Amino acid sequence: MKKILLSFGLAATVLAFASCNQQKEQLATAQLQNDSLQSVIAAKDAEIDGLFTMLNEIEDNLSMISSKYSTVQELRRNSTEGSYNVKNAISDQMSSIDNIMAGNKKKISELSARVASLNNKNAELQAYVTRLEERAAQQESQIAELLTELENNKVVIKGLNKNISDLTASNQEKDLYIAEQTANANKAYFVVGTFDELNEAGIVAKSGGFIGIGRRQGTVADMNTELFTEIDRTKVTTIAINKKKVQVISKHPSGSYELVMDENDESVCAFLRILNPSQFWKQTQYLVISTK
Repeated sequence: MKKILLSFGLAATVLAFASCNQQKEQLATAQLQNDSLQSVIAAKDAEIDGLFTMLNEIEDNLSMISSKYSTVQELRRNSTEGSYNVKNAISDQMSSIDNIMAGNKKKISELSARVASLNNKNAELQAYVTRLEERAAQQESQIAELLTELENNKVVIKGLNKNISDLTASNQEKDLYIAEQTANANKAYFVVGTFDELNEAGIVAKSGGFIGIGRRQGTVADMNTELFTEIDRTKVTTIAINKKKVQVISKHPSGSYELVMDENDESVCAFLRILNPSQFWKQTQYLVISTK
């Protein structure tokens, strides 16, 4: 009887020890997940903080340019423009405006590109950047007009503020750059194939999981992308399938899309329709569809 009790006691101790270890493992896993989430949040916060810091710098520069423009006009009104000291003062102010505008132009271009490349686009932030661009363009036109007047009246030397004309000429280049960044940010990819085909191509794992989900949102280093078709996710909302036993393997919120069956054969899925593009592509830009 004592041996039986001893055996029961030993078994209970082993079970308690195993349960304790399991709880520790679960806590450790939860802590790792929490640390990972905090890292993502911190990175996003740093990105937003960086954008707002740049916004404030651009605003300050625009205000500074306006102030210096007013200073030049004040010098012209209250002094004789032919005066050597006035010419020097105006030239200094115009050179300063030129340098500030050049730096501001670069900041606005960089800001526009960064906002355009955000996965989760913020309409209000984009609208604000557009207003900054419009204000900067108005200032450029205003300063260019003033510079022409000063040059014609021989108050400043022609070509002194070369950056102003250069900046105006670079508008088209900037627009092309932003358009390119926006196009890259809107790229998405899809592939349709049987599970065996996708598995052999190194796109899905044997367990049925999609390689790369949760680890990378852009180019996936360990996934073969040759079979994928590139699309513009702002324009393409339907993906033709025309196969049986269709399964969406990549991670997309269930309410963001629907599988539409063939009208003549309900066993065949005609196509996938994207109902909410921003939600559908939120977790990954790669759509993987497995078929029979």
